[in-house]
Amino acid sequence: MNASDFQASEEVVNEAAASCARLLEKWFGGVDEAIAALEADPADLADLVMRSHIKQRHAMTVKTHMNIQAFSREVLGQVA
Repeated sequence: MNASDFQASEEVVNEAAASCARLLEKWFGGVDEAIAALEADPADLADLVMRSHIKQRHAMTVKTHMNIQAFSREVLGQVA
């Protein structure tokens, strides 16, 4: 796949990067620890985090599709 085949807005890319950063922080117990782990093995760790992010998004999509009423109540509860 080349760059022209996959297009995403800057907002989508930034959201995915922020989600990956939060996962790293959670896994390693802090920002400094996550940065050190990422600097030690950037390619493998970034791949692992992105796969986890995609898996979480997929799970949320399936959960929403299977029970739209519960999801709607949860969203309305957070917004209200």
